[in-house]
Amino acid sequence: MTKRSANFISAFDFDVIREVFRRSVVEDCLPRQDWERRANGLVRSFIGAQPPAEVIAALLDSMDQQNAGRPEPAGYSRWLNSQQP
Repeated sequence: MTKRSANFISAFDFDVIREVFRRSVVEDCLPRQDWERRANGLVRSFIGAQPPAEVIAALLDSMDQQNAGRPEPAGYSRWLNSQQP
């Protein structure tokens, strides 16, 4: 059994975390400004330590790349604005 380092996440582990992050953002209709906090929490719970900044940046970049060029669903902006205090 190998010892896991908080500074190392395998490609497989990153793919798992990325998919969980993507689904949680979509299913919870999470606004963009809350993505970083969600990513930090997911990675922290997975590795049991403060997540490396590079991992968080890669997760956020993966969402931005995935959403690039996709139009927002009809009514999304109106709904998003109604959710903010």
